[in-house]
Amino acid sequence: MLAFILQRDRAYLLAHSHDAIDEAQEMRWRQYVDRRRTGEPVAYVIGQREFYGRVFHVDRRVHIPRPSTENLVSMALDFLSNPKDDVRDLETGIIGTAKVLRDCSAVTTIVDVGTGSGCIAITLALERPDLRVIAIDISSEALEVAKENAKRLGAARVEFLEGDLLSPLADLSDPFLLISNPPYLSDTANLSPEVKDFEPSRSLFAGESGEEILLRLGAECIQSPYCHGMVYECLET
Repeated sequence: MLAFILQRDRAYLLAHSHDAIDEAQEMRWRQYVDRRRTGEPVAYVIGQREFYGRVFHVDRRVHIPRPSTENLVSMALDFLSNPKDDVRDLETGIIGTAKVLRDCSAVTTIVDVGTGSGCIAITLALERPDLRVIAIDISSEALEVAKENAKRLGAARVEFLEGDLLSPLADLSDPFLLISNPPYLSDTANLSPEVKDFEPSRSLFAGESGEEILLRLGAECIQSPYCHGMVYECLET
């Protein structure tokens, strides 16, 4: 948090540990410390999180991006280059699953369902400027954050749609790849207060088994004649 206030890295702080900070910086530091003492995640305190080498704005309207989802993006990029069924460890206890549903060489569009901060959609738009990218979220507040990030990071071409799962795509006739980090925790999952008390519950929980949203999303993808493949994050079972 102090590194953020001073706009320096940790190495600088270690090398200048005896330097004084000014009154305004100290006041801001104390405010940050007070917030952190309540359990508020550092990413919300400073209002940002690095993801795939880019800095995304985050606040309590959106889920905080995790390293597992960075690995999911890498998996999606690999899938686009060489489409095949795949399962990978993304992080301890979390896997990524890729499935070919139809001819993936025809894919012209990426659809990110449950975009949150927009980290997946924006990253893929910047990494694959040749593809159309659509980002969907059921939360209008989350979409506000995602749009801010897209504008600031130079990914203004990402299309943002509000709605539940694939429902906003009624008029889409482009062959697309679905990528998603959906809610996949059971309603009774034992989470740390830092997560449970601060991150939006809608982005975490998916019914008694934790599979409710994934099952619905998978069914919609299979039924859609335009969904040619899926890459998604879930718990290892």
